Parts: sequence; C-alpha cells; structure tokens
Amino acid sequence: MGNVPLNGEWRIDWENWSPKEDLTTVDYTMVPGHWTNSNSEKYPTGYATLSLTILLPENAKNLYLQNGVTRNAFEILIENNSIFQSGTIGKSISTEIPKLKVQTVALPDSKDQRIHLSLKISCFHYHNCGVATPYTIGNHSGINKLYLETISRDVFVFASLITLAFFHFVLYLFWRDEKTHIYFATVCFLAAVRLLSIGETRILYNYLPEGIYETIVRINGISFVLLYLAFVLYVKEIYHAPEYNLVYRTNYGIALLLFLALPLDIISFSKFLGAHLVLSLFGLLGLLYPIIHGVILRKPGSKFFLFSVVATISLFSLDILTEFAKRGIPYLAQYGFLVFGLSQALFIAERMIENFRNKERLKQEKENAEAKVKFKTSFLSTMSHEIRTPMNGILGMTQMLQQTELTEEQKEYLNLIKFSGDNLLLLVNDILDLTKLESGQFELHLEPISVRRLLHDCINIFKTQSDKNKLKVELEFVNEPPAFLITDQRRFAQILTNLLSNAVKFTEEGSIFVIVESTSIDDKKMRLKVSVKDTGIGIPEERMGNLFQPFSQVHSHLTEKTVGTGLGLAITKKIIEEMGGSISVQSIYGRGSNFTFQFDAEASFESIEGDVISTSNEMVKKTNWDSKLAEKYPLKILIADDDPINQKVSSLFLKKLGYTALQSENGEKTLDMIRTHLPDLVFLDIQMPDMDGITVTKCVRKSTSIEKQPVIVALTANVLEEEKQRCLSGGMDDFMTKPLLLHDLDFMIRKWAKKDLLPSNL
Repeated sequence: MGNVPLNGEWRIDWENWSPKEDLTTVDYTMVPGHWTNSNSEKYPTGYATLSLTILLPENAKNLYLQNGVTRNAFEILIENNSIFQSGTIGKSISTEIPKLKVQTVALPDSKDQRIHLSLKISCFHYHNCGVATPYTIGNHSGINKLYLETISRDVFVFASLITLAFFHFVLYLFWRDEKTHIYFATVCFLAAVRLLSIGETRILYNYLPEGIYETIVRINGISFVLLYLAFVLYVKEIYHAPEYNLVYRTNYGIALLLFLALPLDIISFSKFLGAHLVLSLFGLLGLLYPIIHGVILRKPGSKFFLFSVVATISLFSLDILTEFAKRGIPYLAQYGFLVFGLSQALFIAERMIENFRNKERLKQEKENAEAKVKFKTSFLSTMSHEIRTPMNGILGMTQMLQQTELTEEQKEYLNLIKFSGDNLLLLVNDILDLTKLESGQFELHLEPISVRRLLHDCINIFKTQSDKNKLKVELEFVNEPPAFLITDQRRFAQILTNLLSNAVKFTEEGSIFVIVESTSIDDKKMRLKVSVKDTGIGIPEERMGNLFQPFSQVHSHLTEKTVGTGLGLAITKKIIEEMGGSISVQSIYGRGSNFTFQFDAEASFESIEGDVISTSNEMVKKTNWDSKLAEKYPLKILIADDDPINQKVSSLFLKKLGYTALQSENGEKTLDMIRTHLPDLVFLDIQMPDMDGITVTKCVRKSTSIEKQPVIVALTANVLEEEKQRCLSGGMDDFMTKPLLLHDLDFMIRKWAKKDLLPSNL
C-alpha cells in the first residue's frame, strides 16, 4: 500500500531491555516525541525498550524500514533479532557511545503477517530523549524514493544557500561599500553549514566516526550563535538608525550567552542550548520593530525583508519544536531556510535596483551641478575679463596722470579714483577666488619657500604703508623655523597679507605682532603656527559667528577705512582648510584681536631660485620702476592688443621706461610684424578679433621663416589658473594679467632680459 509512518503509541519498558510479553501493566509513549509514560510524565535520561507490533496484509514481502532521529544510541530488533545498530547502547553515560544515524534497513519476511519491532535506546548525552522524527515502513521502491526525496531536499536547500552565499560574496567584491552582500553571504553560508547537522538526514552525524557526538553538539550550538549574530548584523546594516541600537545590543547579548555554557557537561549544555533557542526566538521577535518601521516608512524592499524575517522566525520555531521533539516535520525548517534565502535575494535585488536608480539620479544631478558651476565659472571669468579690460585703461591712465604736474585738489581727486579702482579690482579677484574654492577647482601649487624671507617681505610691505610713529608692525619667532617649507607660496602669502591687512585696517595706533612657532611632527613634516595679534578695536562677541561668512563685514558701521568686500576672511579660512590647516580667533572688543592659523607641510633643504614673493593680488618684485630701463636693456618690444585704450596705456608705460613700442591690433598684423621686425619681446593679447593670441603663438613657434624666436608674454584680463596653463601649453613663455601696472612691466622686461634675450637692436 506504499510507505506508512509508524506514528502513534508505542509500548515503553523503562530501564528494561528484556521485557516480557505477559506483563499485566503496560505503559505507552508517543512516537515521535519525548519518551513519556501514559500520564505524559517525562522520563529522565536513561535507557528503555520501545516496541510495536505491525500487522501486515497477505503476501507482504520485501519490506524496508527507515528509522527516524533517535537519541543517543539505539539498536533495532525484529523478533528480538538485531538488524541495525547506531552507536553503542549502555546503561550509564560511561558505557554509552552515542551516534545519530538515519538508515534504511531490510526487514525479514513475516510468517504470520506480523512484525514485532523493538528499539533498545540509551540516552545519557542529551537532555531530550526518545524518537524525534518518524520511523517509516514500506516496500523497496517506496522507501528508496522517500530516502532520495529526503536527501534531495537537503542537497537542494544546501546547494541553493551555498550558491546564494557565493553570488553575494562576489557582489561584495565588486561593491565593497555595500556590506549587506557580505553579511547576507555569511548568513546563507552558516545556514548551509548548519543544515548538515539539523537536516532530515543529519549528514554530519551520519558520516562522522563514533566518539565525537558531544563535540558535534557543541559545534552545532556555536554554528547557531554565529548564524544568529550574522543575521542581526545583516538587519543592522540595513536598518542602522540609533533608535534601534537597543534591539541589536539585546540580540548580541542573547546570542553570546551560549558561550558561557560551553565548559558545562553535555547534559547541562544541551539543556542550556534548548533554553537558549527559546530566548533567541524572543530576541528575533524584537527585530521585527525596525523592520516593521521600515515598512511604515516605505523603505525599498522592506516588505520582502519582513516576509523573509517572518519565515526565519518560523524556521527557528520549527527548530525549537524539533529540538523538543514536539513535531516530526523538520524538513519544513529546511524550506524555511530556502524561503529566507530567496526572499532576501529579492529584497537585495530591489535595493540594488533602487541604488542604481539613485546613482543615476545623483549622476544626473552631479552633471547638472557641474554644468551650473561651469557656467558660473565661465560667466565670472568673462565678467572678470570684461571688467579688467576697461580697468586697465582706468588704472593705467591714473598711473600716468600721477606722473604729471597736479594741484593738491587734483591729487586728492586722483587718489580717490585710484582707491575706487583698486577696491573694484580687489572685489573681482576675491569673487574669482571664492568661486574657485566653492566649485572645487582650487589647486595648490607646492614649491619650497624660504619661510623667513616670505614673512619678512610681507611684514615690510605693511611697514612701509603704515605710520611708524603710530603703528608698529613686528615679526617674532618663538623658535627657529625650518629654512624651507614645501607649500603654496602665493596662497601662504595671501593668507598672511589678508590677516595683516585687516589688522592694519582696524588698528589706528598701537602694535601688530606676527608670532611664528614651528613644531616637528616627524622627520619630514613640520607644523607651522602663525598668530597675527593687534591692539585694534577688536570684535564684538555677538558678531564672532559671522566673522568667516562671505560678504559679511563685522565693522561695516565704522569709518571709510574699513570699506572692503567682506570676502577676505571667508577666502582665508577656505584656503587654510584646502591646505589641511585650521584658523581660530580670540578677540576682546575695544582691546584687540588675535587670529591664529596653522598647517602641516614638509620641511625642505632645497634652495629656491629668485627672490619673488606672493601677495594677495599678484606676484611682485618691487613697487618702483626705472625710467632708464631701455638704456640697460635695449630691446625691441611689440605690443599686440585690439583695444585702442589698452594699446595707448601699454605704449605710454613703455615710453616711461624709455622704449618706443611696435604696435599691432590683430593676429595677422602681429604675425607680419614678427616676421618683418623680429622683436625680442612680444606682449600678446589673448582675445583678438581675427586670431587669438594662442593661435598666433603656435604659428610663430611652427614658422621656419622667422629667423629669431621672440619671448612671448600673454597679456590678458582672464586671471584663472586654467587660462595661464593654456597659454603656457600653447607655447607662450610667460603670463601677465590686466590691469597692467608699470612696475609689473618693468619687472617682466628685467626678468626675460636677464635670462634669454640677446638685444637685436644693439
């Protein structure tokens, strides 16, 4: 008739392996289940005989029996003849050798359509004794089919979990930032390993030698703890809000409790393991809080996750029921593993899809933001160029006018014009600097600088600008600074001059001290700390919060001496942060302020060439010029500029230096004049109507008809670093920005006359 599970009441003879048939008092126990008596009273650890008489139909032959999970050692007998033995049964813990094995055995043919089946069981190594899963009788094909189905279920679930583990481990290798993959892979792997010991066929118990049962029980408990911890970490990685921390910590504590029981004897340990399973179930119920909350918040994949956790809790529930032998269907637990794995795979897949969508959205937003930044930079660059071009005429002609005979009233008016022009130029420079800092286009150009020389030169600039009788500007060294420091010279000087400029601006009389201290970090690195301390008007405490905000002027209510852009300190702070440093301020209103900045840099023992320093606006060598420069360096100079006012300013400047300049207003004419007149030095405007300056330069450099290659200096109103690099890459030798200053022109001519120029008009 097929396979028949031998479930129901079996006769039990407690502590008796040779029961008699004529006993008047017979007790019964339920199989599968713990061994109990008819009153459902549980027997302790010990030994007993379970027996059953099976009635067979006529001609029932070639029957087979598949035993269930029986703890700890047992022997199967038919008509008191042993047909299978697992382990060694004994009447004490010392004589018993436990072994848990599921086996299919052939039954001898019956002569009277009856089979008297007996089980001699001893159980001294586990707290729950008896038969945990059904015994089944059937024909050869039926029992084989049942066994293959059992094996197939275990193998199928095991292979599925291992595949999921491997797949998500590989995903983790590609997306290291997504730790959910590695945690999920760990959960699947541990679940697969655990299946070897709790599956229907108990593969781990079947094929290991006798004598290590206790070790396997403890390993089984540890595998459960590791699986539990991996699952909690997995949930935490997905729902990691601080409000859930108590739930996670509670589960950690519950999981780790089992390690306290490892030193106990096997019976105590198995009892603790059973209690631990129940406690773990309550801990897992607590994990529903963050998961259900995620469903309420509509987080991606939260419903899949809730479903999988419910399946997992069901799995643990079935584990517990199987552990206490209350049910005989443990293979459903294996399907619970599979449901968990597959539903989690769907959950992770949904999260990945959502992440890809978010990345695409972020990518689009990034591209839009970059386009806006690019437009903003381009706009500001263009506006800077357009503003600087007329500013070149205004400031240039102002310089020329200052060289003429003027009345005191005219000098006052001219000074106001120059003051306003300088402020406008400063505003343009500051806005460009702030834009580059905010857009991430700011770059540091590291080079070895002489610390003492840079500091002295910056201080000297302000000493010459202030009244020595009213205001002292002093430099102090706490200890000997490094001879050279590798940093951005121009930006270091810009920071220092910004702070000194503010100190001078807000200190009518008294003193300003620049205090420098250096500290060694290691063999190569130094920490430079610079304080700019003044005795000026100080800063009100309520305005300190706005001190480093753009366009914020703390003392805008004071005299015209404090007029500025409100960008200096904001730019200073951002530059220091770009250098990896920090800035702080201490101030007492009415008594002065102390700005301190520090940054780390490599100390260098290399020397630097030249004696140029950087200020907040441009590279300067000196502030005067030589009217007889042409006598010292008699060069032929060409000015190429399409703006007639700028041409006029440049030619007047050169005239002041003693030169008569050649002039051209477009690219074609510039090329013709270079070929014809062979100038030594060309000041070349970048933006010209017919051919830009870089194109002209490339034509000059490639030309074989030009006997002598001139030094070409870019002359442009575009001050961005990218423009400078573009010019130098295009073949130009140097770079100057408008508005052009007379001493800058003097310096540039000296620089190249000393280097490479051989005067062509000697």
